[in-house]
This record gives sequence, C-alpha cells and structure tokens, in this order.
Amino acid sequence: MKKFLFFPLFLFVLTATACGGASVGPEGPATEQPGTPGDDGNDDVGTPGDDGRYVVLYCSRTGNTESVARQIGTALGCDVVEVEPETPYDTDYDAMLERAQQEQASIEAGNFPSIKTTVHDFDVYDIVFVGYPVWYGHMAAPMQSFLHEHAVTLAGRRIALFATSGSSGISTSVGDARTHCPEAELLDPTLLLTSSSLSQTDTRVAAWLDAIGAGREESETSEGAASVIGITVGGRRITATMEDNAAARDLLSRLPLEVTLNDYNNTTEKIFYPDPALTLDGVPRGCAPSPGDITVYAPWGNVAIFCKSWPHSNDLIKIGRIDGEGIEALRVAGDIQVTFERQ
Repeated sequence: MKKFLFFPLFLFVLTATACGGASVGPEGPATEQPGTPGDDGNDDVGTPGDDGRYVVLYCSRTGNTESVARQIGTALGCDVVEVEPETPYDTDYDAMLERAQQEQASIEAGNFPSIKTTVHDFDVYDIVFVGYPVWYGHMAAPMQSFLHEHAVTLAGRRIALFATSGSSGISTSVGDARTHCPEAELLDPTLLLTSSSLSQTDTRVAAWLDAIGAGREESETSEGAASVIGITVGGRRITATMEDNAAARDLLSRLPLEVTLNDYNNTTEKIFYPDPALTLDGVPRGCAPSPGDITVYAPWGNVAIFCKSWPHSNDLIKIGRIDGEGIEALRVAGDIQVTFERQ
C-alpha cells in the first residue's frame, strides 16, 4: 500500500495522473468516457500548498474529475491527492461497466475493492474536498473504499463533495458518503458538473467555494454583497437578494445561469427547473409568497418567481426576493429568457 502522511511544512507524497481530455458521456459509469487510465505507479514528491487548511482528494478514470480537482487545488493553493484503485480500470468501456457494477454489488455486500492510497492524519485540514465520478448513481468505488477505510480519521472533519456525471444526480452518492463516514460533517451545497455544465467549470467552482466559505476570510460586507445577484431580462438588469439557506447557496454556486422562465398560471409565477434539482436538506419549508419572492416548490423541484401574491403553502421554500420594483420586468405574458449572475 502507498502511504501518505500530510503535515504543513513537511514533504508529502503525491500521486499524479495524466490529465485526460475526454468529455462526459451518458448516465452511469459512462460519466467518464474511455481514455487514458491512471499513471504508471511512479510518485511525484512535492511540498504542501500555501494554504494548509484544505486537501483535495479525487478519483478519476479518464480525467474529468481530476480536472475539477486540480482547479479547486489551484484556487485554494492546497494539496491535491489521487485515490487510486489497487488494480487500474480496463480501457475497454464494456469491461469497465461490468467491473463497476460488480464492485458496487460487492460494496453493498460489505466487501470493498482494494485501493493504494492512505492518509494518516486529517487534523490539519479545515475542509477535506472529496471528488469522484458518479457511476450508476453511486460514488465511484475507489472513493467509497477510501471513505470506508478512513471513517475514523475523518470523524468530526468537514467534507465538501464534488462530482462529475453524464446526467445522474448527486443525491445517492451523498448518501454513500453519509453511510461510510457517519461522524463527518458534509457541507452544503455540493457541486455536480454534468455533461451540459462542464463548460461552466471555472465559474461554478469559484462560486461553490464562496458558497461553502472556502478560500479566504470573508468580512460581513463582502458576505452581504455575495448574496446579491443580477438578473438580466430583455435589455433590463434587475437585482435580487438571496436567503442564507442551502437551496439558495446551491443556486448561487451555479451562476452564471441562462434559463427560460416559463409562464405559469396566467403570470402568477415564472418558473424553471434546475438540473439537477437544488438541495433542500435542512431548509425550513412554508411561506406565503408575495410579488418578487423567489421560491422552490419542493414536490416538483422547480424555482418559482412570484409575480402575484399566493396563499401560504408548506411546500414552498423561499430562497430570495427581487429587489425594489424589479418584479415588473417579469410581469409579461409568455415565456422569457433571463440570465442570473453574481453581482
């Protein structure tokens, strides 16, 4: 087994892989298309980054998740470590699919595939970033093995999950993390990049790091500014102030975002469906929306901006509000194109 021991100001061993240029594919293990497998087993020796508060762990068969991991590492100036399977995955796509299914079945039976990566101490890190591709809805098997083996050392640590996927959601893999590390704290929101959003990696990663409070000390002023977004509709730009809850932070992490707001119930609401749906974990429900309120309708998962008042509903979650008289820009018949951006 390769052993990794991390302490600030000391040398550590870092496993490196070649970055693949593959694009994400369909749902399941096809998240990362066949390409160059992992490295040849040689280790690179380096020094910790300037910011010793974070470490980024990832597994990546062809390079998509690795690319996101290294971007996070660059943004934070921190350690980036690959979690490697003991046996590299086959370059044959069908063989890889078959193995992924077999490994998931083995994990569900309590038998975890062997990995080569071990970290002895996480105490020096404020946040442990954990990245992986989504395979058949689940966290990739090597990362499940890593979390299972390191459950004790990760107890009490804050974990930030990020993943790449063809079209699968992240919720099942979040459940995997909770199962394997029940005493760790999983941060909201998580970050999921699908085939349709990989081109937004730069902005999505930056916004996500802000949303979970990673990177730098934020003053009260800057935190307040970060909660204000710009909405461009037609030739007009209006603003909205977001709530401090997990659903709002999840939306913020996805900006900039161009969507079609569909007219609903004779311009009572303008709605769209985030893909994937916004996280609602731990968010209080119930509100009586007034014109300008930005909400999530929990049963359907759609974002609804109310142009008219509506009775109280236990299924509505308020995540923000259009500032001033800006709602007038949305009070038009039919569907409209809008862009949500950070201020």
